[in-house]
Amino acid sequence: MTSGSDQAKRRVRLRLLFAAALIWGAPTLACGSFASRPTPTPTPPIAADSTVEPTGPSGGPVALQTPILPVDTDTPTPEPTATFTPTPIPGTALAIGQPARVVAPNGVNMRTEPSTSASLVRYLPSRLRVTVIDGPIEAEGYRWWKLDDGEGNIGWSVENDGTVDLLSPQMGEPEPVDRSPRVGERVRITMSSGGQLSVRETPGTDARLLTRVNPGQEFTVMGGPQQASGYTWFQIRSDSGDIEGWIAEGDNTERWLSPLE
Repeated sequence: MTSGSDQAKRRVRLRLLFAAALIWGAPTLACGSFASRPTPTPTPPIAADSTVEPTGPSGGPVALQTPILPVDTDTPTPEPTATFTPTPIPGTALAIGQPARVVAPNGVNMRTEPSTSASLVRYLPSRLRVTVIDGPIEAEGYRWWKLDDGEGNIGWSVENDGTVDLLSPQMGEPEPVDRSPRVGERVRITMSSGGQLSVRETPGTDARLLTRVNPGQEFTVMGGPQQASGYTWFQIRSDSGDIEGWIAEGDNTERWLSPLE
């Protein structure tokens, strides 16, 4: 038989074992079993140049739709480009703002409109210098230019009659022309009937005679015109200044004093 002290020791050991069991069993009761977690299998990285094909709900491939870009059907309209028309070199072609010379042997008519039936403004004598102010206009089989004769007359004349040129852009050397001179212009004595032309102190055939001049001599117009003794007079001066006086322009049949142009 065991003694009472042995039984007491046994009860103490049982209590200690029971307490230890509670201590070690508590985590299991609170957290469950300590089953090991599965180790995740890493997914291999996708190569940069690989293509992943998407799949549909049934696992099959999904057709990729290429986006349709809007097409611009409007054709751009090119902007107009300015056309450069060069101005002809003086003396090569008739052009607005440039001088021209009447080269028709018998002169040319100046009319109010570019038409052979239009009213006559005046007759332009051969070798006359004019200024082109408008044109050309093609009418009635001719090319017309609008001219200013420098004497207050403006009208239309034909460039070519189909046989010869009537107007020319080539001015050449200054030539005597059949019109009245203007102050400041260069003039030439064009008396063709022979003899000399009188230079007088004042306008008039009864004025004091200063000298006589020969055909071909040139002067500068200093004054005029003045009417006296049935003639039109202009004051002229030589380049040297030794001749200065008044000279008659001409009579009803001939021009004695012609401007150079």
